[in-house]
Formats: sequence, structure tokens, C-alpha cells
Amino acid sequence: MTVVHQDTNNKFGQVGTTHHTTRSPAMVLFVKEAREVLVSPRGRLWLLMLTSVLSVFALLFVANTELSLLDNAQVVYDMLGVITALGALLAILSGVDAIAGERERGSLVPLLLTPISRNGIIAGKLGAPIAAWGAMLLLSLPYLWAVGSSGQNLIPSVVALLLLGTPVVLAFGFLALALGTWLGSTRSALSVSLILLVLSASPLLLGPSLRQSAIGRIFDAINPFSGAINAYDAVVIDSQSIFDQGLHALPVAVFLVLSLFMAVASVRAVAR
Repeated sequence: MTVVHQDTNNKFGQVGTTHHTTRSPAMVLFVKEAREVLVSPRGRLWLLMLTSVLSVFALLFVANTELSLLDNAQVVYDMLGVITALGALLAILSGVDAIAGERERGSLVPLLLTPISRNGIIAGKLGAPIAAWGAMLLLSLPYLWAVGSSGQNLIPSVVALLLLGTPVVLAFGFLALALGTWLGSTRSALSVSLILLVLSASPLLLGPSLRQSAIGRIFDAINPFSGAINAYDAVVIDSQSIFDQGLHALPVAVFLVLSLFMAVASVRAVAR
């Protein structure tokens, strides 16, 4: 398909030129969103900060293992929780920026005027949290190997992260995209999204006794983040099969479907 970018003063075309490309409009927008995460100054700063946090946690976990304060399985389980939480944070940042950031920078209207279909804009904008998680995943795998290479459940841990961590992270990114579109402010959308993330990730901070209470069990049953970390616990510490985690995967799947529906509906409304 040939796409003609007319003379515009935005980053989707070159000023005073006509540019031809064989890539679909949705792919062009997807690549643009990925570049915002990977190569823009803001994106590089996010990745640098998250890499620094991963480094700190990895050093703490390795030191505790060497001091026999934590066994290897517990360290890998903790690292999976940290990676999932940081991945969700990065997905939220990119998701909020996808529409609300464009609006505040004044580049949303030029985007809507480009020859990209509504479905193309939806597909391209969904690429923001996807690219963010892809970058976070690549950065985190060496750290996961560093803390878990001496254990026996490293490969199942990576599989659990891919199958259950991925939908949790993407769901938070899609939800943030929808909130940014509806609220119209990056600050408001970011605040709400971070509050929801902190509440969902609270099982990482709560002790086992609180999680075993009646309220704690109800919260675990409906909380997608709890579903993921409970599956991590079963796979890494109890050496269960990832394919036996259907009960834990259910709230994760529901959260992903709902968040995706909200993101698509919100972008579709803007792109009318």
C-alpha cells in the first residue's frame, strides 16, 4: 500500500516534501510510538531509571542469597514481581502519553488529519504500551538470569513472565491510554493509573497473614496482579506447571479484555 504524507508541520511528515512508503499507515504510527519509548530523550530517561531500579533490586537479592537470607526460588519469585510492577509502570507512562500527551503537545489534531484510518490509529496507538513492555522485557531478562541462573526453575520463570506478566502489563498500559483519552490530562490520567497500580501491586508488600485473611483472599481472587504473582509462586517456588495456573490466569485475562475494550473505545471516539 502506498501512503502519501502531505506537507505538514508535525512529525508524521516532512515539511515541504511528499514522502512515499510501502509500510501501512498503522505500522508507521506503531513505529513512531516505539521510537517514543526507545529513542526519544524522555523514553531513554524512563528506561535508564528503570534499569537503575532493576540493578538495585538484583544486587540486593544476590546479596541476600549469598548471606542465605533468601533461597534462590524466593529471589526469582521476588524479581518476577518487581519486573512486572516496573513493566506496568512503563506501560502506564507510555499509554498515558499516547493520546493525552499528543493532545497537550498539540500534535493530536495533525495526526487525525493524516491519511490514516480510524482502525489504523487505534492499532498504532496500542503499540505504545506494547513497545514499552517489549523494551522492559529485554532489559529485565539479563537481571532475571543473574539472580536465578543457579536455580532450577529459571526457564519456567521466564515462561510464566511471558504468559502471565505480559497481559497484566499490557492491560495497565491500555487502561492508562483510555484514562488519558477520557480525562484529557496526562497528570490526571497518570495519577489515577498509578493509584490503581499501587493498589493492585499491594500483595507484593503485604505479608502472608494479611493475604490469607477473608478480605485478602477476596482481593486476591479478583486482582489481576495477584493472579500473576500467585502463579509465579506456584511455578517458581512450588515447581508446578504453568499450564495448571488457569484459576490464576482468569482475572488476568478478564482485566486484559476489559482494558483493551476501553482503550479501543476511547481512541475510536477521538478518531471519529
